[in-house]
Amino acid sequence: MKRIVLLTFLFFSTNLVLAQVTRGEAKRDEVKGVVVDENNKPIPYVNIWFTNENLADTTEEDGTFNISDLKDNQVLLFTALGFENKSVNVANASRVILKQSIVELKEVQLENPRADLSNQIAEFDRKKVHLYYGLGPTQWSLAKQFVYNDTIQKTPYLASILVKTQSPGGASSVKVRIMSIDPDGNPGEDLINDNLIFKVKKGDRISEFDVSQYKLKIDESGIFVVIEYLMLDENQYMMYDKNKKAYPHSRPAIGTIPSEEISFWCYNKKWRKMDKRNPYNYPDEEHYFNKYIELAMSLKLTN
Repeated sequence: MKRIVLLTFLFFSTNLVLAQVTRGEAKRDEVKGVVVDENNKPIPYVNIWFTNENLADTTEEDGTFNISDLKDNQVLLFTALGFENKSVNVANASRVILKQSIVELKEVQLENPRADLSNQIAEFDRKKVHLYYGLGPTQWSLAKQFVYNDTIQKTPYLASILVKTQSPGGASSVKVRIMSIDPDGNPGEDLINDNLIFKVKKGDRISEFDVSQYKLKIDESGIFVVIEYLMLDENQYMMYDKNKKAYPHSRPAIGTIPSEEISFWCYNKKWRKMDKRNPYNYPDEEHYFNKYIELAMSLKLTN
């Protein structure tokens, strides 16, 4: 049996019924709005945060958002790759204009790969994936560290990312970020200044995200690959138990495998390494007992 663990460390069973979450008319404690740039063009995938650093919403493809359970004079923080952060009072949040930022990316090597040799690193056995990480009530990003090795030296260009995903009840979307490694060992700066948004098909599968167009060459410091969840309508659904109690969830969930080494970082207000899983709660988690958790993620490389 495969299980999904929320990042609040709550489990849900397989006898729950799915229902899609949709947005309705704004209530008194809600704000419906749109985020645009200085040319009045809608900005998709903007993350909107409460002041306690919990994620409130993510804008849809048309830049719209809808946030509930608001308090008077509450302040929202709007963040988007390539734009300056902006704090806005909810009373003025029906239309938010973000200014484009001048981002000085870490210098990376962008060359034309020969592409006559390919390799794959961190391959995993999908049969060993029994535990999935999903989205809890706060924003979480899941990251896997890839350390420079002989294989990367021979084929240093990142072609695609393969991830074991589970998207129950429908398709979903995720944001992928390729990040440097900070001196403290945590995920650092973005190496690609684009929104890398990928669709994940319904069901249990290995999803492949093609990033070959960026011709990113991995240097000796290595990289982090980050899966960032988006609070989009298509990603939200409710599950109901036999007593019709509702449980909100977000898709997709990301598969993990047991490991002897630390490579898995998790973000909720700050980055932290995922420690060994001890104890385990279900028989199918026995493989993870006293092991580190590793994201079921591998990289395809070329020269």
